[in-house]
Amino acid sequence: MESPSSRLGRVLAGLCVALLFLTALAIEDGSLVITGEDRSNEDDVSIVFPVLAGVFGLMYISISRSSELNHGQHFLDRWVSREEEEDMVSRLRMEQEEAGAEDMGTAWAELEKSHLEDSLGEEE
Repeated sequence: MESPSSRLGRVLAGLCVALLFLTALAIEDGSLVITGEDRSNEDDVSIVFPVLAGVFGLMYISISRSSELNHGQHFLDRWVSREEEEDMVSRLRMEQEEAGAEDMGTAWAELEKSHLEDSLGEEE
């Protein structure tokens, strides 16, 4: 199985190519004027295509160059994992076990504290 980030990389590359194609069509149509003075058909919305293509291209480059970094060192790791599926499942199970035991003790202590405060408040 491949990692979710490699799948995202393929999607970003496809979106970048499609947006570059739309940019070329907007230039050909006259909706996006780069050089020249005839701005009669210019559409302000058509600038979105090259901007999004640039953003998606930068994200693709960033994901493709981050393969040597450890998990958690890349800014997209919070949203898209670069780990293989088996590694990700084992890491998430360990984190779930650690967090479950710690949170359960803390939540239980908070519940006891609130119950004691309520019962002592009623006695006074």
